[in-house]
Amino acid sequence: MYTEDEMLPLSGIQHYAFCPRQWYLIHVEQLWEENHLTAEGHLLHEKVHQPEESGRRGDVITLRSVPLASPSLGLYGYSDAVELHPASESQGAHFHHPKYPGDWEAIPIEYKRGRPKRTNADRLQLCAEAICLEEAYGIHIPRGYLFYGETKHREEVAFTAELRSDTYDASEQMHKLLATKSPVRADYAPRCRSCSLIDLCIPKISQLTPVSLYLRQYKLFD
Repeated sequence: MYTEDEMLPLSGIQHYAFCPRQWYLIHVEQLWEENHLTAEGHLLHEKVHQPEESGRRGDVITLRSVPLASPSLGLYGYSDAVELHPASESQGAHFHHPKYPGDWEAIPIEYKRGRPKRTNADRLQLCAEAICLEEAYGIHIPRGYLFYGETKHREEVAFTAELRSDTYDASEQMHKLLATKSPVRADYAPRCRSCSLIDLCIPKISQLTPVSLYLRQYKLFD
């Protein structure tokens, strides 16, 4: 179990799964650059991260910007949305909300720009959000959804034992990297072309040199 001081941003698990070096640059070397893809993502999340937009439509309650934390993962953050659906007797432990009496099934929803990815990056983030909710409320969450802005389509994600194991493994590796602060090797790959940090990472030449040191040497970064 991780202490409060050891908690890491939950959103970082998506960065780590996309590219461990990207995660290292953002969360260890504290570097960041925007591009049109990250800007579009921020605009999408600004629309959904509004707690005042929480409300009820029919039998479904939508909670926006729900605080999350998991001592076992050592991660904290916010869920874009958590939908509450009427729970059946067979679903075991139920979610209880002080504003909405009754028994509810909690379903985390994460909004992403673009379209579904080939990697598990988005699924790991969503699974981490489910684990946070499970620990906080003593419930079991079997599934969640990823909504993609480009396709306007929800993808159901089953929180299998394998996906949960991969989520814990990614979290553990993130904590180890932060503890050791060992630079992550830059390996150029097709994914680099969509990364906003490509000009800071310099994947073809930087290798194991800490990027902040490299940029200071050449007076490219103050």
